[in-house]
Amino acid sequence: MLFRSELIDRLMIGIEDRAITLLYYQSARSTEPVEYEIHPYGIVFHRGSLYLVAYSTDHDETRHFKVDRMEGVEPQNLKFERPLDFDLQKHLADSFGVYHGDGQPVQVRIRFSRDVATYVEESHWHKSQTLTRQRDGSLLFEVSLSETEEIMRWVLSF
Repeated sequence: MLFRSELIDRLMIGIEDRAITLLYYQSARSTEPVEYEIHPYGIVFHRGSLYLVAYSTDHDETRHFKVDRMEGVEPQNLKFERPLDFDLQKHLADSFGVYHGDGQPVQVRIRFSRDVATYVEESHWHKSQTLTRQRDGSLLFEVSLSETEEIMRWVLSF
């Protein structure tokens, strides 16, 4: 297993050189690491963890891989062509975090009790959010997202 700094260095080489990369990754659902051939696009930081955004040739789609679950990274000598229209910020724009959906964004409305309304108001959670205080002190939080799993987890944390 690689030290984290060496693993991140190898990921950066794959990203910068547009090198096809072998990734040894153990998902939360698997019992041992699996080898994937990926085209690494970029790294994002979300809620205390780093995530790699990469095209997985094994899945024929862009996926997000948590760096903490990586066992190994091996950039190859073969190059890949990054899609001209791929933009990391746009890719994540309709996400509440790092989970990404490919469907049309859905409008999510959540009413927070007055007990947590101030906490929710104190932070900017998403670019599309609107916050409306209600007469009873509660807060109506509205946002447009392409995927709802992360926001459901967030709501359940309250």
